[in-house]
Amino acid sequence: MPKVTVLMSVYNGERYLQESIDSILTQTFENFELLIINDGSTDNTRNIILSYNDPRIRLVDNKCNLGLTPSLNKGLELAQGEFIARQDGDDISEPERLAKQVAFLETHSEVGLIGSWYKEIDSQGRLIQECSLPCDSTRIRWEILFYCPFVHSAVMFRKHIIAEQIGFYNEDFSYAQDYDLWWKITRHLKVANLHEYLIKLRINPLSMTATYGNIVDDEPLQIKMNNIGHLLGWNEVKTWDDTVDIKAITSLWLGELEKLKELNRKQFNTIIEQILRIHHDFCQYYKLEQEECKQHRQEIVIQLSNQLLGLANYFLDQNKLTTWRLFIEACHLNFSILLTKKALVLFIKLLTNSWLIQEIRRLNQKRLNWNKSEVAMK
Repeated sequence: MPKVTVLMSVYNGERYLQESIDSILTQTFENFELLIINDGSTDNTRNIILSYNDPRIRLVDNKCNLGLTPSLNKGLELAQGEFIARQDGDDISEPERLAKQVAFLETHSEVGLIGSWYKEIDSQGRLIQECSLPCDSTRIRWEILFYCPFVHSAVMFRKHIIAEQIGFYNEDFSYAQDYDLWWKITRHLKVANLHEYLIKLRINPLSMTATYGNIVDDEPLQIKMNNIGHLLGWNEVKTWDDTVDIKAITSLWLGELEKLKELNRKQFNTIIEQILRIHHDFCQYYKLEQEECKQHRQEIVIQLSNQLLGLANYFLDQNKLTTWRLFIEACHLNFSILLTKKALVLFIKLLTNSWLIQEIRRLNQKRLNWNKSEVAMK
């Protein structure tokens, strides 16, 4: 039996498929099977797969297009490996990806899921940016409340433990099935990301929008609500009320400034209070030691104060009063932020552009003009 099953589901993926398959077949770790579910492709996908003469490739053809989530669940049922590694048919694994993830799982028996950092590439394979993710379990468990801190093509997990304790992908989700599964795993098992760039993720936002439409936003939002609701101990019928806006909470935590420009100071304060409340319940839910909880809360306070400072800079040329209020709130959360360069620069800008300074400048200019008139008259 292979140690690892690399699970790939492909639908009309002929453009990048060969490069993706090659990145698996050239891994330094060789004890794996590459299980490819051809999900009813109508292009040259199947012929590309059949062109390989490698016994590690297992091809399974769906008679019709079932969709990604059912195809992945089908693959998980058929997988023979102890560990499941995911990869999409347009992404690329670095040569040592499998070796490093297997080594980590074999030396960390408490970890059920391992991911990695990644590089974003465009349709031509050109580097867009390098992206890091939280690596330790506590930080991942916190960040997953607001976004998905794993890349689907970069994960490896223990098949039997996940199957027995968690279950496979929820087929109610057609786009964010991975996000839903990962947050369920984090509730029961420790998780991690390797701080190495082991995957190249191909970015094509237009393709996602064309394929999934509003689901791209709707499904992750539902998962965030489920996740935070579970953490806070809500029952199934409880929903968010008017004082809690998960979108605004997420936007503030992630620093998505454009989405927050319509909020007032009271709303910002409410959001901050909600995040701190969530963290209180987070520490209790995961039974964090007092010292770890204290340290993590300080990290959250620093993050929030930095986001408020960023918002203050964003509003500097639009609304000076809002900028002052956000600046003061950032300092109130974390007074030591005053010692940072960006806070000092903003403070100087605020003073320089304040009403008092402007009025002094106006009066001074008026006096200079009057003096010039007196000299001219003499």
